[in-house]
Amino acid sequence: MNKKSDIAVSDKKINALFKDANNNQKSLSKKKVLLDSIFHEISRRKNDSITRNFHFQLADEFYRLNDFQTSRIISEEAFNLANDANDSVATAKALYYIGDCYEPIKKDSAFYYYLQAEKIYRRLKDSENVGRMLLYKGGILYSEGNYIESEIEASKSLQLLNKSGNYKLTYSAYNILANSLQGLNDFNGALKYHELALKEYDKLKLKETDPKVILGYYIPTLNNIGYMYDKIGEHQKAIKQFEKIIAIKDLRKLFPEYYAATLSNLAYSKMKAGDFKDLKEMFYESIHLRDSLGNQAGVAYSKVQLGEFYLIQKDTLQSIVTLKESYQLASDTKSYYELLRCLKLLSKIDTSRSQQYSDEYIAVSDSLQKKERATRNKYARIAYETERLEEENEVLTKRNLYILLGAAFFIFVVTALGIIRHLKAKNKELQLIQQQQEANEEIYHLLVEQQEKVNTAKEEEKTRIAMELHDNIMNKIYGVRMNLGFFNNKADEKATEKRKEYILELQNIEKEIRTISHDLTKNSYFEERNFTELLSFLIKNQENINTTDFHYEIDENIDWDTVPNTTKINIYRIVQEGILNINKYANAKNAFVTLTLTETGKVQLIVSDDGAGFDLKIAKKGIGLKNMTERITALKGELNIKSNIGKGTQIEAVFPL
Repeated sequence: MNKKSDIAVSDKKINALFKDANNNQKSLSKKKVLLDSIFHEISRRKNDSITRNFHFQLADEFYRLNDFQTSRIISEEAFNLANDANDSVATAKALYYIGDCYEPIKKDSAFYYYLQAEKIYRRLKDSENVGRMLLYKGGILYSEGNYIESEIEASKSLQLLNKSGNYKLTYSAYNILANSLQGLNDFNGALKYHELALKEYDKLKLKETDPKVILGYYIPTLNNIGYMYDKIGEHQKAIKQFEKIIAIKDLRKLFPEYYAATLSNLAYSKMKAGDFKDLKEMFYESIHLRDSLGNQAGVAYSKVQLGEFYLIQKDTLQSIVTLKESYQLASDTKSYYELLRCLKLLSKIDTSRSQQYSDEYIAVSDSLQKKERATRNKYARIAYETERLEEENEVLTKRNLYILLGAAFFIFVVTALGIIRHLKAKNKELQLIQQQQEANEEIYHLLVEQQEKVNTAKEEEKTRIAMELHDNIMNKIYGVRMNLGFFNNKADEKATEKRKEYILELQNIEKEIRTISHDLTKNSYFEERNFTELLSFLIKNQENINTTDFHYEIDENIDWDTVPNTTKINIYRIVQEGILNINKYANAKNAFVTLTLTETGKVQLIVSDDGAGFDLKIAKKGIGLKNMTERITALKGELNIKSNIGKGTQIEAVFPL
């Protein structure tokens, strides 16, 4: 097989493995086994754009399985391949893939890789991906509580993404910008950008076909808008937003966490609006559902709201109990903002420990501010150090360039002097070389003449052999055939003796033909012919010999072009021996020859008949079966013979190709 066909086979195999791995019926462990097989396959390929794209596709698959470490390893391999190939687009993509893998577990590393990818995309003038990287950086800054810097990054990303037509990215940018303003307590500004995000959603849903994806964008935005209305005191508007979400068909089944969060928010908005009907049940349903989903931070959030509800209902004791439960969950899950809400409320209603809660509130608040300052400094430092390293690299590059130019000039001078000396010496050699070339040309002409003589001799020998076969062998065969035809019409003893003489003459002719043709055919017979056709011709030709009907089946999946000639010769001789035995001894009505490729990659050869059968104990001493056994041994296979007198014979051989 040539290289192009090898690549096509590899591509087909990898795409089939990807398709199999995406089968939702397969378990996680089986999917990972398939993906590991893909990694093994692409690791053996040459470094081209298709191979690099397979790396990105594979990294995506592991990322979707939440196997961030393996996804990162494959992305790093893609980065190395892209660097080796000077593929800037793939290098930038690999950097942001690595950033994606770090984002859930190590946000400062993710920020660093997004920043590196951004710089390459800027050089490539890829505004959409520059906007993407700014957006991802803004998301990290928001999650770390650095709302001012997050707002700046999100605003810069919007300037680029608004022109891109990528509504998913634009939607996300509006969301991060709104959330950052919310973190800065600018609730009216946040509401404005959440409503702009909702407009992007209207564009997005025209392109997206998956209903779950569409709802995945729609529900959080409505929740955010409702939350902002609550913050600015417009509780009835908030209620309308939350009720839109609750009215979505099968919401609890499709998105149980969204349902629980919205139900809790709706109950809280109704409480703020003075509508207390069924609120307790709504809070408890949300809490139980979030608890069943393992979302303890969500439980803490809902319990703060429930604690406020008990406080409004003047059930101070139950309010304290509920807020303490929320306090404990918020502490365990490091949900600091719920923790601050609990401490603020407890300091007002639990008079016995009011001062203690107030002190802790101040301590947690100070700690958060310090953490936010440290985070701001950390990400500013990452950006600064990256910039400084680039400047240092630029200086080093210039310095190295000057050194390189100086070294190149020095090498040029030395080389020029060396070349001048070399040319002088070379001139003396040229005459000798010219003389040698003339001598070589003369030798070449002599060799050509000699080859022509050899070719002429070969042609003469072929002509002689052809004449020998035609004038000698063919004439002998014709004479024997005519005489046998003549004596076949007679049944006396003399005719019988004559027929024996002519049969002996045929045997002599056979030996003569074998002697002539042996050296001519033994090396090329199986190379120059289609092996399936050779076997077919061998079997079909039996119709002219006796009354046995021969049937055959040769598996099309066997690639005979890759099978060594020695193997094909052994297979051919085994079939030939089996057919000869059937013609000689079986007296069968039907005979069957099958060659099949097994699931294990071996070949199964079966030669069978419905004839007389034989005693295996006696037959094992025969030369034919002994030769057959030796051929199977040479093929590193196994031979199995089954026969019973009167019940036919089956010869089965199984061997690797």
